[in-house]
Amino acid sequence: MTQPDIDTHDQDETVMSKDEGPTFENKLSPSAIAILRLVRTFEEGGQLQVFQTDAEFELIRSMVTSYRGSLYSLLTRRLEEVVNLGDVSIISQRDVMSLIVHLWEDNISRLSKTELPFLETAIKNPGVALNELAKDSGLSYAQTRRAQKRLSESGVLRTVGMLNTYKLGLERVLIIFESPSLVLSGPYVQKTLMVDGYSPLVLVVATIPHKKRTELLDTIRSFRGSTGSVSVWSLSDGRPFFSGRYFNSQDGWNLDLLHFRLMLRKGGDPLLLADVATPSPGTPNRFTYADVKIIDALVDEYDSTGNDIVTSTGLSASTAFRRRAQLIKKRVVLPRARVNIPRLSDRVVCLLSPECAGDIISAWNHLPITYQSRIQNIEDSSEKKVLLVSALPVGSGRDLIKVLNDETSKIHDYSAHVVAAGTGQSTKVASMYDRRNDSWKWDVSKYFDALTYSVVRREATPNDIPLDLA
Repeated sequence: MTQPDIDTHDQDETVMSKDEGPTFENKLSPSAIAILRLVRTFEEGGQLQVFQTDAEFELIRSMVTSYRGSLYSLLTRRLEEVVNLGDVSIISQRDVMSLIVHLWEDNISRLSKTELPFLETAIKNPGVALNELAKDSGLSYAQTRRAQKRLSESGVLRTVGMLNTYKLGLERVLIIFESPSLVLSGPYVQKTLMVDGYSPLVLVVATIPHKKRTELLDTIRSFRGSTGSVSVWSLSDGRPFFSGRYFNSQDGWNLDLLHFRLMLRKGGDPLLLADVATPSPGTPNRFTYADVKIIDALVDEYDSTGNDIVTSTGLSASTAFRRRAQLIKKRVVLPRARVNIPRLSDRVVCLLSPECAGDIISAWNHLPITYQSRIQNIEDSSEKKVLLVSALPVGSGRDLIKVLNDETSKIHDYSAHVVAAGTGQSTKVASMYDRRNDSWKWDVSKYFDALTYSVVRREATPNDIPLDLA
């Protein structure tokens, strides 16, 4: 990490001398001492003289500025507690960084009484002006602005762009592999969820040209000799939801499984599921070079301004401002709220018949962050299901499934799984759209791979498992 010169004019020394300081300071490596100095200087607003910053430098800055309270005070107290346990020889830079991240993640996961209603409203109404969010959440404009600022700076809330597949002639599909030896991969594949166990399950989300649906089916059928079962489903955009029901300021996030069990017993009426919408065959594209660059920029950050797009794409200001406004007006890219609360790292996925979903979904709405969607079997359009995914407090996924299994009738078409790992990426329009032919590039041998299950599983991570599959 870049070692900055720190202007501590009119400030005490960031780390006290060994004779005066707490015992933990005698155990710090020189680079660990530099990290502590950075934290304190950022917190106190000291001046940093650096020629070049790096990723770790910027990470520390963002964590300190978005932390509620004094990160430095808690950090030094925890280090002292650890050293007082005895037998500590040295504390490295990596040890200090790991502790900082842990403390920061715990801090930003604890939401205030104004952030809870704001987040619930913001996830339902992405891209809406602050005054409207204030009105809908029952907060003042100032409270809303403060909540939005902290949640955005900490990364808890982002507004990204979602490709409007209907406008683009695309279709979002879910491919479910059961006990596979091979798994589909490639640039059209956006998300993968891995369920470990005796019979592993892999859920693959891909966005493909609707005109190529038949060719995709032929490709998937070729996997059936190497997997227990594989099915292909149209996947609706679905919607994310947020609830603060199981949060309190004292304990943070903690599922009340008895309450959840009692909510399940209330049941509900079977859901009537419409067909998953697909684009019409004649959906025109006709995007320019500037269009595809701007679309990709909006997908990464929907709130990107014209100036932001100029910086990231190199387009002229007039082109960036004009085409951005036109693409947003035509709803080629739609705003989508992404909520990431570090202490909600468990993922549970459920596949339900409409009858079973009616009994479960009202209870499911009380869970912290959820994604709800419809799927329709492409090979048998009469088969429709509800797909539910939830982000839960770490370690609570299996307990939730046990309650679901206890309270769900065995005759229902129902399955629930803890997601062990996953991957996520966005399909870059600039690389997949052929402007010369006004069509999406398609070559099964070039844009799809059959990777072994072990390779896909190894590349998946238990961190940042996708929640919103759209």
